[in-house]
Amino acid sequence: MTIKIVHTRANGTILHGSVKGDGVFEIVRTHGFWFSRNVDGLYIRRSQDRDAQAWRINAAAEALRAAGHEVTIEINEDDRRSFTEAEADRETRADERADRFSGRADWAASSSNARYGTAKKIADGIPFGQPILVDHHSAGRARRDAERIDTNMRKSIEDGKRASYWSDRARAAENYKKHRNDPYRTVRRLMKLRAELRQQERYHAEAIENSYPSAGQHSRLILDLTEEIAHWEEVVVKAEAEGVKVWGPEDFAPGDFALCRGSWYQVKRVNPKTLSIAWNLRLAPKKVMTLKDATDNGRVSTHPADYTDVRARCPEAATIAFLADGKVPGTTSAREASEATPADAVRTAQAEAKKAKPKKKADPRVPRAVRVQCRWDATEATLTFLNGRNQPHKDHQQVTISAADGVKFTESVWSRPLLDEVTTYLTGRGFTYGHDGWRGGPGRGIVRAIAPVEAEREPAGEMVVAPLLPVAG
Repeated sequence: MTIKIVHTRANGTILHGSVKGDGVFEIVRTHGFWFSRNVDGLYIRRSQDRDAQAWRINAAAEALRAAGHEVTIEINEDDRRSFTEAEADRETRADERADRFSGRADWAASSSNARYGTAKKIADGIPFGQPILVDHHSAGRARRDAERIDTNMRKSIEDGKRASYWSDRARAAENYKKHRNDPYRTVRRLMKLRAELRQQERYHAEAIENSYPSAGQHSRLILDLTEEIAHWEEVVVKAEAEGVKVWGPEDFAPGDFALCRGSWYQVKRVNPKTLSIAWNLRLAPKKVMTLKDATDNGRVSTHPADYTDVRARCPEAATIAFLADGKVPGTTSAREASEATPADAVRTAQAEAKKAKPKKKADPRVPRAVRVQCRWDATEATLTFLNGRNQPHKDHQQVTISAADGVKFTESVWSRPLLDEVTTYLTGRGFTYGHDGWRGGPGRGIVRAIAPVEAEREPAGEMVVAPLLPVAG
């Protein structure tokens, strides 16, 4: 028997020349071949629109030849279909699956109802609480009725589960196109595809330079990715034309509020791919989370938010006005405020304010930090003033911190009595701690920023936000 294995990217890998019962399927199934009523011959699943899996094809051919069959192999990688054609075919098959699964769900639901009706009809003919009369002539019928009720109820439950399963499958198939063409998912997909395209272009250039045989494969992948990217870019453009807003870094300025997953978060930084938004796990979920909510000891905790998760923007000034009125911005009012104060205008104003603000030069005579060093169970520790380069300050001598009578610094630099003494000493010298905490350890000592008391300023733009507020607009 002559067997022909043909592979094209348009149709995938198909084995021709086999008939049911000739034993070919049993030989090639271990090499990935399967059968379908929609394919004329045995085929390798998921081989369509891809390069030939030569190792599968050759292994199957060798196994067939060993069984006495004559095998020919034809591979044509240039016979392909465009990505748009392939995607249209996938959508058509999804619609067909939806119809098929919906029919199965309807049949299972009808069977479940019929089984339940039969069981109920039998049960209605038996007086409530009537036991089986063992010595009565009706005992046999009563037992048969009980078995029929049990059987029909079990079948009804099984068919009900089957109906739910096929209903879920049908719903998933019906939503295939909707989810596949969702603009936000598509934007994330485009990021990945563009990265893959750049990678394949590098591989292709390397293969050409070194005369590798894989150059043709990379060339085909580049063509596939280029077509797919163009297709999904059209989907995004169409969605934007229909009124869907796809957010990007040009739409935000630091200080704005972004609506992500149902809550408003203030933006700390605007990055090319994400927003760094205020984040405090202890307060989540919260209707509005500000940078103040995410600030602890002068440090602002942030979390990356993908632009595809953003659904609205509200300028900082407008949000503050809403909060002052005891309201949370709604999407409509936020859109109006965003149109009135676009992000580029906010960025321009911030840049001008930064230029106009005089730069304060740090006084080199003033220490910027202190280092505390102490041994375990010691009664003395050293305090060293540091300059802006974390070097000992030449204008300030090293200080010895002594423990009170009967007290030891048992925990080295982390001893509470030692830290209290350091705080008292610095306060007496007119210094206060910076917002950052202590860093370091007993080995090399701990370091913390300090500043003169008169230089301390309250952070600007801080606000207190109630956890639950009515929505405006």
